[in-house]
Amino acid sequence: MEDILDLLVKIQYLHEEIKENDLRLNETPNKITNLEQDIEKKNANLNQKKNRIQEIKKICKMKDGDITENESKIDKLNQQIFSVKTNEEYRAITNEIEYLKKTNKGIEDEILSLLEEEEEIKDVLVELEKETKDFFNQKKSEIDTLKKYNEKLMEKQQMTKFMFEDNIKKLPNDIKNIYERIAKARGRAVCIIRGNDYVCTGCFTNITPQVMNELKKRDKILLCDNCGCILIYDISGK
Repeated sequence: MEDILDLLVKIQYLHEEIKENDLRLNETPNKITNLEQDIEKKNANLNQKKNRIQEIKKICKMKDGDITENESKIDKLNQQIFSVKTNEEYRAITNEIEYLKKTNKGIEDEILSLLEEEEEIKDVLVELEKETKDFFNQKKSEIDTLKKYNEKLMEKQQMTKFMFEDNIKKLPNDIKNIYERIAKARGRAVCIIRGNDYVCTGCFTNITPQVMNELKKRDKILLCDNCGCILIYDISGK
């Protein structure tokens, strides 16, 4: 019976390792996704700056066109002054010329402000590009490390599952059925007791001294009165 109890302990360790490996394997894709999102955010910030420069150039080009168009209108109006016949016509033309000149002055101020913004962006862009590149390399290295770790963990998990199944097959059918029934119902079939801890490690119910003495004999299968798990006293000290 001691061999069977030791086998059940080994199976429980393997079962816990499988669950732990599954947890880590499930966490890895999320970690990689978070790192990829960090890279996207960093690139988006850099691209936003670059796009803003291109946007400024387009806006300035359009505003230059507006100024040219207004200047053309001013030239035509200046030519019309020589052919006016009344003071009202003269005032109307001169007012329109003054309005167009003020409009152009406002546009020129806007262009100057945009060009200043462009220079400010260019001043930080070189450093930002380097910073983004370094950030990308760092996060890419972390992603590669996680992927390699995941591959090794998957290989380890396959081996652990193989060992688990191989050891399960070594159990007598009646005990195997008990183990599988409890594992299906509780998610954990074996609760390992160590030292003088008079507590079930599954439900944390106190174990009576009488039951503890029976467990230390290691000559039969005992179940927890509360949770129904297999109680095994582990003499390995692990």
